[in-house]
Amino acid sequence: MDFSFELNYIDSLSCPGILKARLMNELNGQDSSKFEFYLEIYVASLSEAKSLLSEAQLLFNNESYERAYFLGMAALEEISKSQLAADTFTGYITEKDFKSSYRDHEKKINRVKWIQLDGNSIPVYSYLIDSIEIEDFDFNKKMQAMYVDVDFHLKKVSKPNEKIIKEYAQSIIKAVEVGLHRIHEVTVQEGEQIGTKGFMK
Repeated sequence: MDFSFELNYIDSLSCPGILKARLMNELNGQDSSKFEFYLEIYVASLSEAKSLLSEAQLLFNNESYERAYFLGMAALEEISKSQLAADTFTGYITEKDFKSSYRDHEKKINRVKWIQLDGNSIPVYSYLIDSIEIEDFDFNKKMQAMYVDVDFHLKKVSKPNEKIIKEYAQSIIKAVEVGLHRIHEVTVQEGEQIGTKGFMK
């Protein structure tokens, strides 16, 4: 299912979730102006995740499942980065925490495990995309989706299109759709603040 039609305000500074986060910071005595940079990261990362999703869907529709998978994983990392930035802006985590996770691909992927849980347990999501279940996010599979893999012990060479099948690509695309939709649902439709605090309501 394509949610892109309703994700218009998710990456806008006028998103209700951003406005509420600013208000909550003010009520808690936090100076939001010191952390505006993290709002820029939040908005840019969500925008990039939307673009990567669109490109992954295009590749999937042209049966380039391995590249669709790679871009889907990259989109998940952008979603994770957006949430890290939101959590820094709201004071849920420190700048030091943000920086320690920012360049660590596996840490970023681990921080979006909630997408898998929501996608496989919330009824509206569990029936999307031919009832495909969201599989575990496997960073090694991301590498296999882009590069030739060599097993020196077995003396075997594997190409990306031999490792990544259609169902893997469907699963990761569904994960990105669910993640973006859940963020939209919480921050735009429900008007909760961005990041983890909005999901904790």
